[in-house]
Amino acid sequence: MAEAQKLSVRPREVLGKKVNSLRRKGLLPGVVFGGRADSTPVETDQHAFELSYRRWGNTTLLSLTGLDGGEVPALIYDVSRDPVTGRMLHVDFARVSLTEKTHADVPLHFVNESPAVRTLGAVLLHARSEVSVEAFPQDMPHSIDVDLSGLLEIDDAIYVRDLKVDATLIQIENDPDELVVKAVPVKVEEEKPAEVAAPAEGEAAAEGEEGEAAPSAAGAEVAKPAAAGAKPAAPGAKPPEAAKGAAPKAPGGGAPKKG
Repeated sequence: MAEAQKLSVRPREVLGKKVNSLRRKGLLPGVVFGGRADSTPVETDQHAFELSYRRWGNTTLLSLTGLDGGEVPALIYDVSRDPVTGRMLHVDFARVSLTEKTHADVPLHFVNESPAVRTLGAVLLHARSEVSVEAFPQDMPHSIDVDLSGLLEIDDAIYVRDLKVDATLIQIENDPDELVVKAVPVKVEEEKPAEVAAPAEGEAAAEGEEGEAAPSAAGAEVAKPAAAGAKPAAPGAKPPEAAKGAAPKAPGGGAPKKG
């Protein structure tokens, strides 16, 4: 049974947006709720709380002092932080009963080294970082150790059912077959040779038309010198009737046939 850690708090009279003035004075605003009682706004020393919170986490049983009615057993339900600076902004304390079981997410603490990592070059795939636990507040663990030394070979794994806890005091609520951590091989992706893209149907047709148009253009170029070498018609002479409206023929039998 863990001994409750004492934390001094005071009833808070400053509410709403005015709590920024408390933070400037080094005080952390908070609230105590639950336990079939009204919520109570509180404040505590921010620096002292932050140092203690690093040791406690969210699952250490606290005894809040300084409130009317004596000490209040509680767990830290949530801590709000500034998203940019990480500074603590607010803390929520949940009242608990020492005679009633409660629920909390308990972090997993990975200890020792896996031989599969050290000797076989495996990497660890972490599937869970915490588990849900039911226990009396005074029995709630700060964390649960996960021994990695049992991961000897590639594909060795630890499941929820393998976690070492005192089953007479706490109950893990996750599925026993849920994966916690596994030793997996390092995957090296092979580079695929660059594939030459086949021309689209429209592009192929366009290329064919260009190839057919090229000889026609060449024939037109050849026709120009022949026209230049022709004798000019006599002044006032009428062109033959058959030539009216006809396109000039290219020398050598006309334009090439399309294949």
